[in-house]
Amino acid sequence: MANNKWVEVEAKSIDDAIKAGLSELNLDDATQANINILREPEGGVFGVGGTKALVRISVRDSGSRNYNKRSQNKRHNNGNGNKNVQKKQYTPRKPRVEADKDEQLKVSIDFLKGLVKSFGLKGDVEGALEDENLVVKVTGEQTEALVGDKGFIIRSLHELTRTVVQRKTGAGTRLRLDVAEYAKKRKEALTIYAERLSKQILDDKQEVMLEPMNSVDRKTLHDAASTLNGIRSYSEGREPYRSVVFAPEEEE
Repeated sequence: MANNKWVEVEAKSIDDAIKAGLSELNLDDATQANINILREPEGGVFGVGGTKALVRISVRDSGSRNYNKRSQNKRHNNGNGNKNVQKKQYTPRKPRVEADKDEQLKVSIDFLKGLVKSFGLKGDVEGALEDENLVVKVTGEQTEALVGDKGFIIRSLHELTRTVVQRKTGAGTRLRLDVAEYAKKRKEALTIYAERLSKQILDDKQEVMLEPMNSVDRKTLHDAASTLNGIRSYSEGREPYRSVVFAPEEEE
Protein backbone atom coordinates (compact mmCIF):
# COMPACT_ATOMS: atom_id res chain seq x y z
CA MET A 1 0.00 0.00 0.00
CA ALA A 2 1.36 3.44 -0.92
CA ASN A 3 2.20 5.69 1.99
CA ASN A 4 0.56 8.72 0.40
CA LYS A 5 -2.85 7.08 0.00
CA TRP A 6 -5.69 9.02 1.57
CA VAL A 7 -9.47 9.24 1.61
CA GLU A 8 -12.10 11.79 2.53
CA VAL A 9 -15.16 10.43 4.29
CA GLU A 10 -18.52 11.95 5.24
CA ALA A 11 -20.63 10.55 8.08
CA LYS A 12 -23.13 11.61 10.72
CA SER A 13 -20.39 11.83 13.37
CA ILE A 14 -16.61 12.25 13.39
CA ASP A 15 -16.16 8.81 14.97
CA ASP A 16 -18.23 7.16 12.23
CA ALA A 17 -16.22 8.97 9.54
CA ILE A 18 -12.90 7.89 11.08
CA LYS A 19 -14.03 4.26 11.38
CA ALA A 20 -15.17 4.22 7.75
CA GLY A 21 -11.92 5.79 6.56
CA LEU A 22 -9.73 3.36 8.50
CA SER A 23 -11.70 0.47 7.08
CA GLU A 24 -11.33 1.78 3.53
CA LEU A 25 -7.56 2.11 3.99
CA ASN A 26 -7.34 -1.34 5.62
CA LEU A 27 -5.86 0.14 8.81
CA ASP A 28 -6.28 -1.53 12.19
CA ASP A 29 -6.54 1.61 14.31
CA ALA A 30 -6.13 5.40 14.31
CA THR A 31 -2.44 5.23 15.37
CA GLN A 32 -1.63 4.13 11.83
CA ALA A 33 -3.19 7.18 10.22
CA ASN A 34 -3.00 10.95 9.96
CA ILE A 35 -6.46 12.31 10.65
CA ASN A 36 -7.66 15.80 9.71
CA ILE A 37 -11.15 16.94 10.64
CA LEU A 38 -12.25 19.13 7.75
CA ARG A 39 -15.79 19.79 8.96
CA GLU A 40 -17.63 19.09 12.18
CA PRO A 41 -21.22 17.85 11.99
CA GLU A 42 -24.03 20.32 12.57
CA GLY A 43 -27.52 19.19 13.43
CA GLY A 44 -30.46 20.45 11.45
CA VAL A 45 -33.42 22.29 12.87
CA PHE A 46 -35.85 19.82 14.45
CA GLY A 47 -34.56 17.02 12.24
CA VAL A 48 -34.45 19.05 9.01
CA GLY A 49 -31.22 19.84 7.17
CA GLY A 50 -27.83 19.79 8.87
CA THR A 51 -24.36 18.84 7.60
CA LYS A 52 -22.32 15.69 8.05
CA ALA A 53 -18.82 15.42 9.44
CA LEU A 54 -16.02 15.43 6.85
CA VAL A 55 -12.69 13.78 7.69
CA ARG A 56 -9.51 13.29 5.63
CA ILE A 57 -7.45 10.24 6.57
CA SER A 58 -4.06 9.27 5.16
CA VAL A 59 -1.70 6.40 5.86
CA ARG A 60 1.03 7.37 8.28
CA ASP A 61 4.59 6.49 7.25
CA SER A 62 5.72 3.43 9.24
CA GLY A 63 9.21 4.88 9.58
CA SER A 64 7.77 8.00 11.13
CA ARG A 65 5.83 5.90 13.60
CA ASN A 66 8.98 4.12 14.78
CA TYR A 67 10.86 7.39 14.99
CA ASN A 68 8.07 8.99 17.00
CA LYS A 69 8.02 6.08 19.42
CA ARG A 70 11.81 6.26 19.94
CA SER A 71 11.63 10.03 20.43
CA GLN A 72 8.79 9.68 22.90
CA ASN A 73 10.68 7.05 24.92
CA LYS A 74 13.76 9.28 24.94
CA ARG A 75 11.79 12.22 26.25
CA HIS A 76 10.26 10.18 29.06
CA ASN A 77 13.46 8.45 30.18
CA ASN A 78 16.91 9.75 31.10
CA GLY A 79 20.24 7.90 30.81
CA ASN A 80 19.61 5.93 34.05
CA GLY A 81 16.24 4.71 32.82
CA ASN A 82 14.30 6.97 35.22
CA LYS A 83 11.34 9.02 34.05
CA ASN A 84 11.91 12.74 33.79
CA VAL A 85 9.41 14.97 35.59
CA GLN A 86 8.20 17.56 33.13
CA LYS A 87 6.69 20.74 34.44
CA LYS A 88 3.29 21.63 33.07
CA GLN A 89 3.46 24.81 31.05
CA TYR A 90 1.17 27.63 32.06
CA THR A 91 -1.34 28.55 29.40
CA PRO A 92 -2.71 32.06 29.85
CA ARG A 93 -6.47 32.35 29.84
CA LYS A 94 -7.91 33.79 26.68
CA PRO A 95 -9.26 37.30 27.12
CA ARG A 96 -13.03 37.55 27.24
CA VAL A 97 -14.52 38.57 23.92
CA GLU A 98 -16.69 41.68 24.14
CA ALA A 99 -19.93 41.11 22.30
CA ASP A 100 -20.98 43.39 19.46
CA LYS A 101 -24.68 43.56 20.29
CA ASP A 102 -25.65 45.09 16.96
CA GLU A 103 -23.89 42.28 15.10
CA GLN A 104 -25.47 39.66 17.36
CA LEU A 105 -28.91 41.12 16.76
CA LYS A 106 -28.38 41.00 13.00
CA VAL A 107 -27.16 37.39 13.17
CA SER A 108 -30.18 36.30 15.20
CA ILE A 109 -32.65 38.04 12.87
CA ASP A 110 -31.00 36.71 9.70
CA PHE A 111 -30.92 33.18 11.11
CA LEU A 112 -34.59 33.21 12.10
CA LYS A 113 -35.63 34.70 8.77
CA GLY A 114 -33.81 31.90 7.01
CA LEU A 115 -35.41 29.31 9.26
CA VAL A 116 -38.94 30.63 8.69
CA LYS A 117 -38.30 30.60 4.94
CA SER A 118 -36.82 27.08 5.00
CA PHE A 119 -40.01 25.80 6.62
CA GLY A 120 -42.10 27.42 3.91
CA LEU A 121 -43.87 29.68 6.40
CA LYS A 122 -44.99 33.26 5.93
CA GLY A 123 -43.85 35.49 8.75
CA ASP A 124 -41.83 38.52 9.77
CA VAL A 125 -38.83 38.74 12.08
CA GLU A 126 -38.03 41.91 13.98
CA GLY A 127 -35.61 42.65 16.77
CA ALA A 128 -34.27 45.35 19.05
CA LEU A 129 -31.79 45.87 21.89
CA GLU A 130 -33.30 46.38 25.33
CA ASP A 131 -30.97 46.73 28.34
CA GLU A 132 -28.20 44.68 26.65
CA ASN A 133 -30.73 41.95 25.76
CA LEU A 134 -31.54 40.80 22.26
CA VAL A 135 -35.33 40.93 21.94
CA VAL A 136 -36.47 39.15 18.79
CA LYS A 137 -40.06 38.55 17.71
CA VAL A 138 -41.32 36.23 14.99
CA THR A 139 -44.85 37.16 13.91
CA GLY A 140 -47.41 35.74 11.49
CA GLU A 141 -50.24 33.23 11.79
CA GLN A 142 -48.27 30.43 10.12
CA THR A 143 -45.38 30.83 12.55
CA GLU A 144 -47.50 29.24 15.30
CA ALA A 145 -46.08 25.97 13.95
CA LEU A 146 -42.78 27.01 15.59
CA VAL A 147 -44.33 27.17 19.07
CA GLY A 148 -45.19 23.54 19.78
CA ASP A 149 -47.09 21.99 22.67
CA LYS A 150 -46.66 24.22 25.74
CA GLY A 151 -43.87 26.07 23.95
CA PHE A 152 -41.62 23.02 23.53
CA ILE A 153 -40.43 23.97 20.03
CA ILE A 154 -39.97 27.64 20.82
CA ARG A 155 -37.70 26.76 23.76
CA SER A 156 -35.58 24.56 21.49
CA LEU A 157 -35.53 27.33 18.90
CA HIS A 158 -34.38 29.79 21.57
CA GLU A 159 -31.38 27.62 22.50
CA LEU A 160 -30.55 26.98 18.84
CA THR A 161 -30.57 30.70 18.03
CA ARG A 162 -28.34 31.48 21.03
CA THR A 163 -25.87 28.82 19.89
CA VAL A 164 -25.77 30.20 16.33
CA VAL A 165 -25.17 33.73 17.59
CA GLN A 166 -22.38 32.61 19.91
CA ARG A 167 -20.63 30.59 17.20
CA LYS A 168 -20.75 33.36 14.61
CA THR A 169 -19.81 36.25 16.92
CA GLY A 170 -17.57 34.44 19.39
CA ALA A 171 -19.42 35.78 22.43
CA GLY A 172 -22.37 34.75 24.56
CA THR A 173 -25.57 36.71 24.64
CA ARG A 174 -28.85 37.19 26.44
CA LEU A 175 -31.73 36.50 24.10
CA ARG A 176 -35.47 36.91 24.56
CA LEU A 177 -37.38 35.22 21.77
CA ASP A 178 -41.12 35.31 21.15
CA VAL A 179 -42.98 33.53 18.34
CA ALA A 180 -46.56 34.29 17.29
CA GLU A 181 -47.05 36.26 20.55
CA TYR A 182 -46.74 33.01 22.50
CA ALA A 183 -45.33 34.72 25.59
CA LYS A 184 -48.29 37.10 25.80
CA LYS A 185 -50.88 34.37 25.18
CA ARG A 186 -49.24 31.99 27.64
CA LYS A 187 -49.14 34.64 30.35
CA GLU A 188 -52.81 35.48 29.86
CA ALA A 189 -53.81 31.79 29.94
CA LEU A 190 -51.84 31.09 33.11
CA THR A 191 -53.27 34.15 34.85
CA ILE A 192 -56.84 33.05 34.08
CA TYR A 193 -55.99 29.53 35.25
CA ALA A 194 -54.59 30.86 38.53
CA GLU A 195 -57.79 32.82 39.19
CA ARG A 196 -59.97 29.75 38.63
CA LEU A 197 -57.71 27.54 40.69
CA SER A 198 -57.78 29.97 43.62
CA LYS A 199 -61.55 29.58 43.92
CA GLN A 200 -61.18 25.81 44.22
CA ILE A 201 -58.44 26.15 46.83
CA LEU A 202 -60.47 28.56 48.97
CA ASP A 203 -63.48 26.21 48.84
CA ASP A 204 -61.55 23.00 49.57
CA LYS A 205 -58.98 24.54 51.95
CA GLN A 206 -56.36 22.31 50.32
CA GLU A 207 -53.13 23.18 48.58
CA VAL A 208 -52.55 22.12 44.96
CA MET A 209 -49.24 21.30 43.30
CA LEU A 210 -49.13 22.06 39.59
CA GLU A 211 -47.15 20.23 36.93
CA PRO A 212 -43.44 21.10 36.51
CA MET A 213 -42.91 24.33 34.58
CA ASN A 214 -40.07 26.52 33.41
CA SER A 215 -38.98 29.57 35.40
CA VAL A 216 -40.91 32.04 33.20
CA ASP A 217 -44.24 30.25 33.69
CA ARG A 218 -43.60 29.85 37.42
CA LYS A 219 -42.98 33.57 37.78
CA THR A 220 -46.26 34.30 35.97
CA LEU A 221 -48.15 32.10 38.43
CA HIS A 222 -46.41 33.61 41.46
CA ASP A 223 -47.24 37.10 40.20
CA ALA A 224 -50.87 36.07 39.73
CA ALA A 225 -51.08 34.52 43.20
CA SER A 226 -49.76 37.70 44.79
CA THR A 227 -52.85 39.56 43.54
CA LEU A 228 -55.38 36.98 44.80
CA ASN A 229 -56.88 37.34 48.25
CA GLY A 230 -56.37 34.39 50.57
CA ILE A 231 -53.85 32.64 48.29
CA ARG A 232 -50.14 32.09 48.69
CA SER A 233 -47.72 30.30 46.38
CA TYR A 234 -44.27 28.77 46.55
CA SER A 235 -42.05 26.56 44.39
CA GLU A 236 -41.02 23.03 45.22
CA GLY A 237 -38.67 20.49 43.65
CA ARG A 238 -35.53 20.74 41.55
CA GLU A 239 -35.02 21.76 37.94
CA PRO A 240 -36.28 20.66 35.51
CA TYR A 241 -39.06 19.25 37.70
CA ARG A 242 -39.73 22.33 39.80
CA SER A 243 -43.41 23.05 40.39
CA VAL A 244 -45.58 25.83 41.76
CA VAL A 245 -47.79 25.11 44.75
CA PHE A 246 -50.94 27.14 45.41
CA ALA A 247 -52.21 27.04 48.98
CA PRO A 248 -54.61 28.90 51.30
CA GLU A 249 -52.96 31.66 53.29
CA GLU A 250 -52.11 30.56 56.80
CA GLU A 251 -54.32 32.07 59.45
CA GLU A 252 -52.49 34.22 61.98
